[in-house]
Amino acid sequence: MDYNLIDIIPIEPDRNLLTVMSNENGFENGLQSHRHSLGIDFGTAIFATLNAPILVNLAFPQSENSQKQTLEGKFGFRLTYTYRFTEKIDLDATFGLYVMNTYYANSSSEYSGGTYAIPFSLGLRFYFNKRDRASGFFLLPKIGATIFATKGNETAIVDGNRGDTVKKNSTLFDFYVSTEMGFRIDMSRKLGITSGVRPFIDISLLDIGVSYSYIFRFIPLPRLAIGVLF
Repeated sequence: MDYNLIDIIPIEPDRNLLTVMSNENGFENGLQSHRHSLGIDFGTAIFATLNAPILVNLAFPQSENSQKQTLEGKFGFRLTYTYRFTEKIDLDATFGLYVMNTYYANSSSEYSGGTYAIPFSLGLRFYFNKRDRASGFFLLPKIGATIFATKGNETAIVDGNRGDTVKKNSTLFDFYVSTEMGFRIDMSRKLGITSGVRPFIDISLLDIGVSYSYIFRFIPLPRLAIGVLF
């Protein structure tokens, strides 16, 4: 009996077609999508140059004829890193630096100096979405600390005249526990790219918790980061 070769050798399905069909049916490539992310956060710069100076200067204004504000932000940045160890949980670590100038004057003294802060934190991101993706809305409980180093000069005011100047240097360690809430946007998903090196955006709306030095911790827009997943 004659047989056609096609009758006894099955045709191998198109793997690319299967991948497309699987993705359309909700299949996720899980941890193969990415394990790491690395980014730079501009939220620290926003806090140091806008949020903190505005709040402090409203709460502790200088006299109308003063040429300086109580707090003036100069510079800030933060590096962010995540390690994905399950489909919807990341280990999150941050490390940064920001610099601000401080000033005050009253009837007995005048102070002018700089504050140098080193913030760092460690926590877990929990993503809330319908698929096994480390993206979308997340909650981030974390522990962290900020080391503040101040360096300045204080001048005594005697009968309206400037007197002796002494150096005022100090260090403060502030420990906190808080929860951050925000969104991770995987910018390549709409292009059909689900693995390899690709860009992301992190936007956090709120960081709220308790602080050793300041009791209550409340920071709006604490994170605005861009970086890469890989």
